[in-house]
Amino acid sequence: MLVRLFRTNQPGILLVLLVLLPLLFAAHFQAAVLDGASGMPLQQLVARWLGRMSWTFGIVQVLVVGILALQITGLVNGADLVDRRNHLPALLFPLCLAVFAEPGSLGSALFGMPFVVFAMRRTWSMNSGGPAMSALFDAGLLLGIASLFYMPYAFVLVVVWASVSVIRPFQWREYLVPLVGIALVFYLAWGVLNLLGVDEWRPLRTVVDSGPSPTVVPAWFTVARAAVLVCISIVALLRFAEHYQRGVVREQNLRSSFLAFATALGVVMALLSFLTDRVPPVLIAVPLSMLAVHAFLGTRRAWLGELAVLVLFGLALWRQYG
Repeated sequence: MLVRLFRTNQPGILLVLLVLLPLLFAAHFQAAVLDGASGMPLQQLVARWLGRMSWTFGIVQVLVVGILALQITGLVNGADLVDRRNHLPALLFPLCLAVFAEPGSLGSALFGMPFVVFAMRRTWSMNSGGPAMSALFDAGLLLGIASLFYMPYAFVLVVVWASVSVIRPFQWREYLVPLVGIALVFYLAWGVLNLLGVDEWRPLRTVVDSGPSPTVVPAWFTVARAAVLVCISIVALLRFAEHYQRGVVREQNLRSSFLAFATALGVVMALLSFLTDRVPPVLIAVPLSMLAVHAFLGTRRAWLGELAVLVLFGLALWRQYG
């Protein structure tokens, strides 16, 4: 039933999120506030503003999850990543996030991700002809702001470059502009910190201070989660390839850019797992939910999709409250 409802292009179905998000993330209302002592500047700012009451921090986290669900839905539809407009990302993103994120594990990466998604939307709004400097500079600024929450987001710059390479004819200035945008944000942040008397700031050191160590989950949960997500991903990849072949040149270019985005986040996750024992769940949930949409677009054997979402929903509830 949930898949059938969110498969439509009726905006009113988004009101279901008002029930779904508190149900999935109520345990985060009492989660500990992230430690901003050694983090990026905007992470420290959020920790200080919301650190007085833990429930305020939890509510803001849930609001950010809702904003991301809407942003990802707009990105998938606006960039023509699917053949038919729908609201499935608004359902799948919270489920994918909840199935990986235990209470207190969302961290600063969650607060930076809306700026990353916005940067991708600006980047993918380019056409093969016409001006693109403004969109690329905006994308660089947004990635810079996201990096002030969570440093690894600066690596997403390679996705902007990859998108330019497949969408636009070669112009070296278009590769330089987003880099200037990121550098400008970091330069301004450095200047403000110096004015405030913060003399020592080591951005790369903040990567290893990204939250508490994850708790060990039962083997059956890991196997069940992997089985469901692997099945969904296989079906999604097959349908994604089918839609890719049927698409026009612009749609193929944008879908290639999405693959670059997913690959870049995969590289970031691999590096984080090598350097630390923590991978922010939002890095997994965003590309996974964007890809999984393709698995639920078809109406044949729709009951299988409903069953998969129901199992995923049950696993998400167990992860939060089990």
